[in-house]
Amino acid sequence: MKCRLKGIWSRQLTPVMIMLSTATMMMMIESSKANPSVMKLVHDVIRSKEWNNLVYLTSGENDLLTITESQKLLAGLIGTLASSMVSLPHLHSFRVGESSMNVPLMGFSKDPSNKRVVLHLLGSVHRTQFLVLWDHSGYAAEFVNKVSNRGLFTNQQEWLLILPRNVTVEDVTRQLSQAHVYIDSEVTVCTYKENDNESFDLDEIWKVGKGAPFRIKPIGSWSWERGLQYLPVLEKYERRKDLQGFHLRVATIITMPYESLIQDNRLQNFQEGYVVDVWHTLQEQLNFSYTATDTLFGSLQSDGITWNGMVGMLQTDDADVAVAPLSITQIRSVSIDFTIPIQIVSTRLYIRRPVLESTWTLYFQPFDGNLWICMPTSMLVCAAMLWILCKFSYSIGTEDMTFTIGDTFWIMFSAHVQQAGVQEPKPVSGKIVFFSGFWSGMILYTCYSAILVSILTTRQPQLPFADFSGLLKKPDWNLGVRTNTALSDSLALAPQNSPERLSWEKVVGKDPINNLPNNNMEALDNVLKGKYAFFANKEYIIYLLQNILPIEKAMEIVDTRKDFLQRGIGFGLQKGSPYRKLFNHVLTKMTQKGHLNRLKRKWWPNIDREPAEPYPIPGFNEVFTVFIIWGSGVILSLMFCLGETYFRKNSKMHSDIIEDIWSSNVK
Repeated sequence: MKCRLKGIWSRQLTPVMIMLSTATMMMMIESSKANPSVMKLVHDVIRSKEWNNLVYLTSGENDLLTITESQKLLAGLIGTLASSMVSLPHLHSFRVGESSMNVPLMGFSKDPSNKRVVLHLLGSVHRTQFLVLWDHSGYAAEFVNKVSNRGLFTNQQEWLLILPRNVTVEDVTRQLSQAHVYIDSEVTVCTYKENDNESFDLDEIWKVGKGAPFRIKPIGSWSWERGLQYLPVLEKYERRKDLQGFHLRVATIITMPYESLIQDNRLQNFQEGYVVDVWHTLQEQLNFSYTATDTLFGSLQSDGITWNGMVGMLQTDDADVAVAPLSITQIRSVSIDFTIPIQIVSTRLYIRRPVLESTWTLYFQPFDGNLWICMPTSMLVCAAMLWILCKFSYSIGTEDMTFTIGDTFWIMFSAHVQQAGVQEPKPVSGKIVFFSGFWSGMILYTCYSAILVSILTTRQPQLPFADFSGLLKKPDWNLGVRTNTALSDSLALAPQNSPERLSWEKVVGKDPINNLPNNNMEALDNVLKGKYAFFANKEYIIYLLQNILPIEKAMEIVDTRKDFLQRGIGFGLQKGSPYRKLFNHVLTKMTQKGHLNRLKRKWWPNIDREPAEPYPIPGFNEVFTVFIIWGSGVILSLMFCLGETYFRKNSKMHSDIIEDIWSSNVK
C-alpha cells in the first residue's frame, strides 16, 4: 500500500508507532500553544480506531487551530503514522488508485502562486483514514464532494471532520448535498460545543440513496475530563437499515418459481415466487419501495465489456438491483456485484424417457454370476453328501433302506426351492445335511424373490447418454439451453475442445433457432418430441414437472442423473453498490434463523426426493453366511455319521458278548 504527496510515502502502523504517537502528541501539547482539546481528540480517535494510513487535510483557516498549530499537529502525525499531509489551498488535483486521470480542484485557481500539487490516493478497496479540518472557504467541502464521486466513501475509508466554531453538522450536510455518502460510509463529524470549550459532540452522517437527505445520528462525545465516549448503539447496519421508503429500481425476469409480475409499473409489482418472497422479506426489514422491470438475464456482448439484460441495466445505471435467480459467476462479477447466495442450484440434462425394453436376462438379474454358479454347486454337493451318508448307514446296517443319487438330488432341489419332498432321510447325519440345505435354500429363495419384485417394480429404461461426451456420440440429437443465461455462457466460454464447448459448437450451433429457446416451457415441448436434450437448472424443471405440466407429460421427462454445475444465485447490484453489505447483513440473519430454508420448502417441498437407486444385486460376499451354514451342516453330519458308526460297532460287540454268555449258560 503506497500513497504519495511530493515524495512522502506511507508506512504501516505498528504498536511501537502507536506508543510513539502518544508520546509525540503529549510533548507537542506541552511544548506548543496548540489547542490541547483538538490534539487530544485526534489522538484518542486514532488510538480507538487503530488508524494506520492517515491523510491529513487542512486549509489553515480553522479557528480551532492556527496555521502554526496545524503545522505542529502535522509534524506529530507525519512522524508517527500519517501517510500524507495535504494543504487544500495548494492542492491542484488528485488521483485515485491506478487511474490515469487527475481530478482538478477549483480551489487551486484562487491562489495563483501555488504549485501544481497532485495527491495520489489509494483505491476504494484499501483501508484509508482522512482527518479533515473543516474551513469556511469551502476547500474541504469541494474536496469531499469530488472525492465522493470516485468511490472513496465506503466502509474501507474512515473520515473524521472537525468543525470550527459556529459551524454545525447541518451546515456540513448542506455543503455536501451532492456528495455520494451512503449507507456503507464511515463519516464522523466532530462539532465544537459553544457552552463548553473543552468538549465535542460526535455524529455520524449518511444518506439512504441518491437524492435522499442526510441522516444524522449521535454516536458519542469527547471531553478533556472523560475522554472519548461512544454511546451504546447497535451494530452499524442494524442502526442504518431503515431506508425510509427509498425507491429502488429493480431489473428482473419473469420465470417461475422465482418471480412473476403484476403488469402495472405504478405498483410495487412483484406477485409471487421464491425470489419474490426473499425480496419482500428484505423490504419488510429495510423499509424501501421498488418498481420492477421485466428484461433478460443478460449475456456478454461481442466487445467483451458490455452486457445486455439486467446485467447491462446495472452497468448503465438503469437499475439499482437485479432481483432474479442470477447465477453468481466470475465473468459477471467483473461488471457487477452480488449478494451472498440465497440458494445453491445444480444443472442437469433433461431428455424424454426412453422406452423400457424387454430382456431375456431379466430373471437372472437378482443374483450375480458367481452366486448363480455357487447355488447349483452347493445343491450337487449336498445331494452327493446325502447319498453317501445314506449309503454308508445302509452298509453298516443302521438303516434298512437307501437312496439313489437321483433321489437325493431331487430332495435337495426341493429343499432349495422350498417345495415338499416325497421322502426324507432317516439317518441323523442325513437329516442334518437336509436341514442345512433346506435352511440355505430358504434364505436364497427369499432373497431372490425380494430382489426380483424390486427389479420388476423399479426397473428403469437404459439412458442413451449421461453427459456431454455421450451426447456428442449421438449425431441425430439436439441440445437446448436458454439464451442469454449463465448456462449458455458456461457452454460458449468453456475451454477449447472440452465436451461442453464442442456440444455448444456442434450440437447447439447446428440449429440455433430451435436450440436456444427463450423459456423453459418451450424447451420442454422440444424434449417431449424426442431426441432433444435440455441443459437447465434442476430447480426450474422440478417445479414445472410437479406443478405446471400435466402428469402424463411430466412422467415422460427424466434427467440423466448427473450434476454438471453447482453454483449460488443471488441479487445483482451495481459495482461498488452501497447496499451490498446491508443486504448481506439481513440475508445472513435470515439464513441463521432458517427463514430461507422455510421458503425453499414452500416452493420445492420434494426437491430432495431423488428416485431410488436400484437395489444392489447380491453376490457371493453378501450371502456368504448361507454357505457357512451349509458347510457347518456338512461337517456336523460327518461327525454324527462317525458317531453312529462307533456306537453301532460297540452295540454289536456288546450284543455278541451277551449272546455268547447266554449260550454258555444255557449249555
